[in-house]
Amino acid sequence: MRVGIFTADSNGGYPVPASKGGAVSTLIEHIVEGNSEQHLMELSVFSFYDSEAEQISQKYKNVEFIWVKPPVWISYLDRLFFYCIKTFFKRRKAVSYRTVFSLIYYICVASMTLRKRTFDKVILENNVPLAWCIRLSRYRGEYYYHFHNVPRINGKCKKVFAKCTSVICVSGYVADEIATEQNPIGPIARERLAVLYNCVDTDQFQPLQDVAERERLRKAYGFQEEDKVLCFVGRLTAEKGADKVLEAVHKLHRDDIKILIVGSFMHGFEMLDDYQKKLYALSAALGDRVIFTGYIPQSEVQKIYQISDLAVLPSMWEEPAGLTNLEAMACGIPLITTNAGGIREYVGDTIVLERDEKLTENLAAAIVDVLDDAHKYAMLSEYGVQRVSSEFDKMDYARRLMDCLEA
Repeated sequence: MRVGIFTADSNGGYPVPASKGGAVSTLIEHIVEGNSEQHLMELSVFSFYDSEAEQISQKYKNVEFIWVKPPVWISYLDRLFFYCIKTFFKRRKAVSYRTVFSLIYYICVASMTLRKRTFDKVILENNVPLAWCIRLSRYRGEYYYHFHNVPRINGKCKKVFAKCTSVICVSGYVADEIATEQNPIGPIARERLAVLYNCVDTDQFQPLQDVAERERLRKAYGFQEEDKVLCFVGRLTAEKGADKVLEAVHKLHRDDIKILIVGSFMHGFEMLDDYQKKLYALSAALGDRVIFTGYIPQSEVQKIYQISDLAVLPSMWEEPAGLTNLEAMACGIPLITTNAGGIREYVGDTIVLERDEKLTENLAAAIVDVLDDAHKYAMLSEYGVQRVSSEFDKMDYARRLMDCLEA
């Protein structure tokens, strides 16, 4: 089976392999890796060019990478347009416009490719404007949309979605949303919806057995043996809820609880906004008990979970899936999260709190409950590792995708 995967975005131009991070790019690389070992399909990946990604790609077998390299003048337009959005339209989510012209260029090149190449199946990854690849090329073969988020626009391509062979969703929550008439691409009939749960690299994300190495890594951040380290990993935006973690710890008045806040405004992109100023103001009252690490590459982030005692990830929006939850669980630390979107489908019977007016208070109580109860701590730790390894391991991901394509 000849399968073509098309992936592009307007918020940074993330390539595959995921040399620059990005959840979607990382998941596609897991498909590439699984297919490289199992040879389930004749796979072609249509990706933005990146020199490091090209170098990484050489280790994979049974895959063709087709690189799109926007010319210099396109990159210049991206920077100019992004600057204008940041400067004159401050209420807009500026990072969504970071590589708009590169995305347009990608769509034009991909459309020409679809006119010339024949695939048994085409997969469009997440970004709604990629529907223009189908519309411009007048592609008549089978094509699938793989949504990692609930679509909020249809890009004036509703007919493209209506003719889609199937829509693959990262959670039942996303599928339920797309099935409604209120959704911009909906309603999509239930029989044309499939759920493909995300996966985690359990070779990378696993408990750290080397006690001496764990102690060394903790000391590098200034932590003592008796410290209880909480970690928050994610974008520093209100929807991810880092402020709730700080507010909860402030209620505890415990000097042994320390916080690692890992992330930036967007992957690898530093920009100080009002929300981050709020975080720094909240952390000031906690002094040196809070450490902001900034962006940490995906290849290194497992070390944060491994040296932490507890992950607190209180998502404040309808999170479609939440990979960081799985990463924390895979590393063997208990997780406290919120009942948002598709999160409960992934985390199962871990600690899931409601997003109500008592959230901060309940977070504080849950933190103390887990840290001070050795039996509960061990039970949640073991449960997380087992759940991720049995249901969300990366080596099953390519096979599960094939099941969706063959259904």
